[in-house]
Amino acid sequence: MEGRFSVAGIRTKSDLIDKIAAEHAWRKREITELKNIISTDSNSDLRKKVLCRSGFAILYAHWEGFVKVTGSYFLEFVANQRHSVEELKSSFITVLLKSKFEAASESNKIKAYDEITEFLLNKRGSRARMRYSGVIDTGSNLSSSTLKDITWSLGIDYSHFSPKENLIDLRLVGQRNHIAHGRNLNIDEDDFLEMTDEVTTLMNIFRNLLENSAMTGEYKN
Repeated sequence: MEGRFSVAGIRTKSDLIDKIAAEHAWRKREITELKNIISTDSNSDLRKKVLCRSGFAILYAHWEGFVKVTGSYFLEFVANQRHSVEELKSSFITVLLKSKFEAASESNKIKAYDEITEFLLNKRGSRARMRYSGVIDTGSNLSSSTLKDITWSLGIDYSHFSPKENLIDLRLVGQRNHIAHGRNLNIDEDDFLEMTDEVTTLMNIFRNLLENSAMTGEYKN
């Protein structure tokens, strides 16, 4: 299936950095434009309230989308480095094995699991043919626990996000869910502007972790 396994695309560090930069740039431009629109003095109080509520939902969407898309870019980069299984961190081997278990489970035949047994016994020195499409799953609810699982699968350090857990869970995810479910949650201009800075910071942290791992080879064992 095209795009399922590494055959082309993001091959070099420059490829990865360019793709992440482009993804970051359009999201940052849109966030900046939202700030400018909401800060316009001519807006009525009601219009500001509506813009802040809708803008808050968009901020969350940018955070979730950035993690999902750039995380997939990073997996594609790692898959295209043609490393052997034993050269990679265990998290990437887990990603590889997960796809094999899923394929075996779909066949509903016990013999299908023999490929996994053979792999574990004899193929640790073979090329790691990793799946990267659809692996990063935010569950449409990117809580700190989900983010922790995603950072582990990418082999990057979650501790950079630990100080932001309450902000992610209670404000970014929690308030977004209230808005998405139709509750009359008031988001004023100061709340919104503060959250634009926080979301920008979160995206910058995630971007830096991915780029640093690619540049230093931290993703390797």
